[in-house]
Amino acid sequence: MELSDAILITVKVAGNRVLGRTAIQKLVYFLTIFNIIEARYRPHYYGPYSVDVASSIQMLSSVDFLIEEMDTPKTTGYSVPGNWKRYHYTLSFEGEEMVKDLIESNPDDYETLSQIIKIFGSTADYNMDVLSWAAKVHYILSKKNKTMTDDSIIQIADSFGWKLSEDQIEMAIDLIKKIDLCE
Repeated sequence: MELSDAILITVKVAGNRVLGRTAIQKLVYFLTIFNIIEARYRPHYYGPYSVDVASSIQMLSSVDFLIEEMDTPKTTGYSVPGNWKRYHYTLSFEGEEMVKDLIESNPDDYETLSQIIKIFGSTADYNMDVLSWAAKVHYILSKKNKTMTDDSIIQIADSFGWKLSEDQIEMAIDLIKKIDLCE
């Protein structure tokens, strides 16, 4: 499946909910783990990050398949730093039509992707923080390819500039277990 198609389907399966760049990045990260799509990821502030995914989101917005909206300090209704921004995405009419075509032409791929994305909704409510913790922990565990203690995970996370608590690690591992990525 093409990366841009997977992003559109991800937004659709999530119920066209307010999904930000970080949430989409992390959901697609897990799709790469299941070999549904290909995207290169590297450590970044909020966890594994893909320039490929960021570029695809931008492209889908520029061709009006995704509607990009931005919250700023003036639009939030609560106190945030002056340079703070949060993006969120919904499917446009054209995006909805594209997803319908994708479902018809690739029902098996759609079903597989849909099942994975729905797990994140039912277990984490597509929460950006929980998705980030899970992606960070999975990234660390997959690079070390061995059982690790919370302290070891925290130490490696620190080397990437990631701050993880034991509670966050436990929540992440619970989520990762629910999608059958660790025991």
